[in-house]
Amino acid sequence: MKRIWIYSLVLLALLPAAGCNKWLDVLPENQQVTDLYWQDKEEAEAVLGAAYVRFRGTLQHQLIWGEARGNGLALLGSVPASIFRLKQFEILPNNEWAQWSGFYEVINYANMVIKYAPEVVARDPSFSQPVMQSLLSEAYFLRGLCYFILVRNFREVPLITEPYMNDLYTFDVAKSAEAEIYQQIITDLETAIPASKEVWPQVWENKGRATKWAIYALLADVYLWTEQYEQAIAACDRVLQSGWVGLIDGVVNNRNHWFTMFSEGNSNESIFELQFDFARQQTNDMTQWFGTGPYTWIISPLMVEQFNLSAEDIRGNGASYNATTFRLWKYLGAEANTTVPRPNNDQNWILYRMADIYLMKAEALIMLGESHYAEALTLVNRIRQRAGISVPLGVGSSELEMLDIVLNERALEFLGEGKRWYDILRVAKRNQYQYKEYLISQVLLGVQGGSAPVIRSKLLNENSHYLPIHIDELLSNRLLEQNPYYDNVN
Repeated sequence: MKRIWIYSLVLLALLPAAGCNKWLDVLPENQQVTDLYWQDKEEAEAVLGAAYVRFRGTLQHQLIWGEARGNGLALLGSVPASIFRLKQFEILPNNEWAQWSGFYEVINYANMVIKYAPEVVARDPSFSQPVMQSLLSEAYFLRGLCYFILVRNFREVPLITEPYMNDLYTFDVAKSAEAEIYQQIITDLETAIPASKEVWPQVWENKGRATKWAIYALLADVYLWTEQYEQAIAACDRVLQSGWVGLIDGVVNNRNHWFTMFSEGNSNESIFELQFDFARQQTNDMTQWFGTGPYTWIISPLMVEQFNLSAEDIRGNGASYNATTFRLWKYLGAEANTTVPRPNNDQNWILYRMADIYLMKAEALIMLGESHYAEALTLVNRIRQRAGISVPLGVGSSELEMLDIVLNERALEFLGEGKRWYDILRVAKRNQYQYKEYLISQVLLGVQGGSAPVIRSKLLNENSHYLPIHIDELLSNRLLEQNPYYDNVN
């Protein structure tokens, strides 16, 4: 299996991606690539491996989409105009960060596996039905994950569940409604669960491939966004009771053990993270984005203030960030509370870990009513206790106050992990934007300079909370319509 994942990079150049049919240059017109491919188990595994590799290539989009519009990070240096405009809510349809093609390439690979892998069972005796179903489970997970990222950023996107294989498949697909996309995500994840693996043979697989616990973690997140709180709690409980992942200790033998989630990666707390390995030439640019590049992401002054509220917090100076440079040490350092840098740029990117499960469950409990506030606070205080904070928080007096407690804790625990904007947006849009003012106030806390009144006026329009569809997509797909806020934007 390892060789499949190594040559998946080559496969990316050979297999058709969404919107690309270069293979037709070497095959007779409209001859299916499946006529020559999908002959054995290794080829099915290779396509799935290519989906993971391509998803790894979306890392910078995951970071920027999840953080640029939030208040946890600031920018230092020669900031590209495209990122600056996104952060200022001035993004235009020709902005590179409005491009979604990378995620649709992953979706297309997943669609290929879902459609064609079952046919391989009859061709390859070594490809058993259970193994095939396990591959399908991973494909459904990846497709659901990509659509979840897309729907939170664009609200409405084309919902494509068939692979783009040749010119007979139309590339003109209209956007689907937000509710329809969420329903497809839930259907995909529920379909993925029965055949999913509880554990893989190797550590990197346990954390870098879809497991039952990764699927439940994603499903809990989706249920929070769709305001299905009892289902979110049930999904969280499946992970909490799994016995395969757990909340690691904050300090072990006077060492900041929390920091090892980032310096070493693939900790017992991890549920799903993108895998990088310098020895296999699988690297990323996180060292540049957070440390050595012409511009870098640094901790915001707001978050420095939040960490300074508790000198006991082991996640603060020397762990999440460096108080001298304000750079994110969690991605740059080899050891907490030192100046020793990482030797290589192969940091893993964590999408879900156990602390997320605790805090997602806490948020869902709050939404069930005041009688659940104490239980929710117990979960929050458990995360704070792990961080070394000895004084527990008291119960808030209102739903919004309790939600703010959870989101503040998430901001500290997940600094720079691509979650902050989504957290603010999720709470704000709940109950038909009951807390829109909360979103505005939180965004403005991270705004520096005199642009706050302009940004406030933009954020009053709920359509501004989503990205425009890139002009290239509008030109290539005649059925696409621009998102409302950008209809009259040049």
